[in-house]
Amino acid sequence: MNNNENNSLKKEQVVYSRNIYNLKDSGNVFLFALILPILVSLIFSMIANVIAGARGIEASVITDNMWFMTAYSIVSIFCYVGIYLVYNKIQKIDFKAINLKFNLKWHTYLIMIVVGVISIFGIQYFISIIDDLLISLGYNMASTSINPTSWGTFFLSVFVLAILPAIGEELIFRGIILNGLRTRFNDIASIFISAILFALMHQNLQQLIYPFLLGSIMAWAVVRSGSLISSVIIHFTNNFLVVLLTFIQNMTGWSVALPREWWFYLIAIVLLLLTILSIFLLDRYYFKHKSKDNIEKENGKIPIVFYVSIGISVLFFLIFTIMNF
Repeated sequence: MNNNENNSLKKEQVVYSRNIYNLKDSGNVFLFALILPILVSLIFSMIANVIAGARGIEASVITDNMWFMTAYSIVSIFCYVGIYLVYNKIQKIDFKAINLKFNLKWHTYLIMIVVGVISIFGIQYFISIIDDLLISLGYNMASTSINPTSWGTFFLSVFVLAILPAIGEELIFRGIILNGLRTRFNDIASIFISAILFALMHQNLQQLIYPFLLGSIMAWAVVRSGSLISSVIIHFTNNFLVVLLTFIQNMTGWSVALPREWWFYLIAIVLLLLTILSIFLLDRYYFKHKSKDNIEKENGKIPIVFYVSIGISVLFFLIFTIMNF
């Protein structure tokens, strides 16, 4: 038997037990995606404390270092990629179960980019109001992990803050978790539940509303387009614009921030409503001929791991929220 025949035989021996996720998968993967990054954070904190102790400096000097933050961000995102690869391998789930389809029409790709742009400008000002409220209540606002002040740090930020999250986080939340939810709940419920889980994953009161709104939009895009590539595009576009605008502000001093006058709050609310209206119009007219996916619904009790994962996420969220006041 030659090498080609051996390779063909090995390929034939790869047998996937299923090609779709279920609610138990959603619970398991969310639990892993919640705990693993926290463990990574603890490990990096220990490393920072050891280095700081050896040098006789404050640990914040290490944790605020750009390269330290870069390493932490990369490892955290690769946790999600690792969860996706290992979980699918162990559970013998076809890696194509995430529905990463590239055969969308060119104008669908364009619309997803536009949705990403609309999301950042339509939601960000409203989030500024929430931030102002949290500051007034004494909440300790977190700073940006990487601050691009040169072309080198700009491209580094794009890679770490835009490209990697658009891949890693989408594999987990709109790839596995959303698809698993859809085998038990209807599409609307699945969209909002996945968005809530995405918001809770950030374990940060400051990053609760925005991830929920953006997560809802990205989950909607996946459901209506039938492909995970839609949320990847929106996620990347959104994060890329944040990095780009921060870079422009650092280099030129120009900012899209508006003075906190009475009309600012009116503009913020109007833009949010226009964003919601835009999504509604796209759903009503552009996707009106989209055929519904034929997803077989599961019966029986909701897996205990699903409740456990949500309970732990809420507990961690409350603990970290209290610690930031």
